[in-house]
Amino acid sequence: MTTSGPHRPERGQPRRAAGELESEALGALWAAAGPLTPAEVQAALGDGLAYNTVHTILTRLMDKGLVERITGDGRSRYSPVKDATQLAAERMRAALTTGGDRAGVLQHFVTSLSPEEETALRAALDRTDPTS
Repeated sequence: MTTSGPHRPERGQPRRAAGELESEALGALWAAAGPLTPAEVQAALGDGLAYNTVHTILTRLMDKGLVERITGDGRSRYSPVKDATQLAAERMRAALTTGGDRAGVLQHFVTSLSPEEETALRAALDRTDPTS
C-alpha cells in the first residue's frame, strides 16, 4: 500500500532528528552531478519516503535559501545554492554569535580538534593573515 502522508518509521525504529531529512536531501543534491527532480531525490534517499514528503523537504530547503528550483521541460529540478563547506562555515559562524562569550566558544572548539584538524586550522589562519 502506498501512502502520501508523512513518513513514519516502522515500529521499533527511532524517529529522525529534526532536520535530518533536510540534511539527507542536501547530501543527495551535493552528491549529484547536476540538479535533481524530487523523484530523483526520493530515489537517492532510498527510504520509502513518499514523494510528497520529499517535495515538502525540497520546498522547505528552498524557503531557507539552501536550494534553488530550476524549471524547464515541464519538470522542476533542485540544486544546492551553497556547497557543504560553505553551509558548515555559516552554521559555525551562527553558533559563534549565539554563544555569548565568543572567546570561550572558540577555546572550547579548538580544544575539541584532533591534531590534524588543528594543523588544518592553523594553515587556514596563516593563509588569511594579512600580516604574513
